[in-house]
Amino acid sequence: MTQKRIYSALYFNKAFYIGLAVAILIHIATLLNPYFKKQEISTQRPDTPVMHAEKVYIAPPPPPEAPPVVKKVVRAKIIPKVVEKPVEEQPPEPEPIPEPVTETAPVAVAEPVVEAPPAPPVVKEPPKPSADSVKMVTRTYLRSLKKQLEQIKDYPATAKRLKQEGTVRVRFTILADGKIEQIEVSESSRYSSLDNSALEAVANMGKFQPIPKLLEKERWRIEIPIQYKLNAGRS
Repeated sequence: MTQKRIYSALYFNKAFYIGLAVAILIHIATLLNPYFKKQEISTQRPDTPVMHAEKVYIAPPPPPEAPPVVKKVVRAKIIPKVVEKPVEEQPPEPEPIPEPVTETAPVAVAEPVVEAPPAPPVVKEPPKPSADSVKMVTRTYLRSLKKQLEQIKDYPATAKRLKQEGTVRVRFTILADGKIEQIEVSESSRYSSLDNSALEAVANMGKFQPIPKLLEKERWRIEIPIQYKLNAGRS
C-alpha cells in the first residue's frame, strides 16, 4: 500500500513539472510576438504611399454615343396632266312611229269574290257521366241529407212519456241551390206528435247543400224516412 502511494506521488510530481515547463514556454512566446511584428513593420519602405479610401476619385462612365441621324430623301411623284377631250354631241334619235292597231284585245273583267261564311265553332259535348258515378253521387247526397235531419229532429216529450215509437216518411222538393219547399208527410207514424216533429225538422233545415251538377237536376222531389225510437243513442 505504501509503495502504491510512492508511485502516485512520483507521477504527480512529474506531471506538475511538465505542465510548469509548458506554461513557461507559452509565456516566452507571448512576450516575443510583438518584437517579431515590429521587425516585419520596419522592413517596409517608408516611401511607399498610403492610399486613403475617402480620397479615391472614381471617374464617371462616358455618356453613350448618340446614333447617327440618317436623312431620308423623299422624291416627289410626277403626276401627268390629263387633258379631257371634248365630247361630241350626237344628233337626237328620231321618235318611233306607232303602228296602227288592227284588232282589239279582249279586256278581262274581274268577277266579285264571294267569301264563304265562317264555319260555326264546334262545341264539344262534355262526356256523359257513367251510371255508377251517378248512383254513387246520389247515394252520398241522400245519406248526408238524412243524417242532418236525424240530428236536428226533436223527440216530443209526450211521445217519450207515452212510449210512442215509429217512422215518419217526409216528402219535399229541393231546388238546384239547395232550398227546400213543398214539405208534406207521405206516410204517417200513426202518432201526430211524431208526424209534426218530422215536419218541423225539415222546415227548420230550410236549405241544404246544392244539388250536384253531375245529377243535372233543377228540382228534385225527395222522400226521407225519419225514425223515432226510445232505445236509440240520441233521441
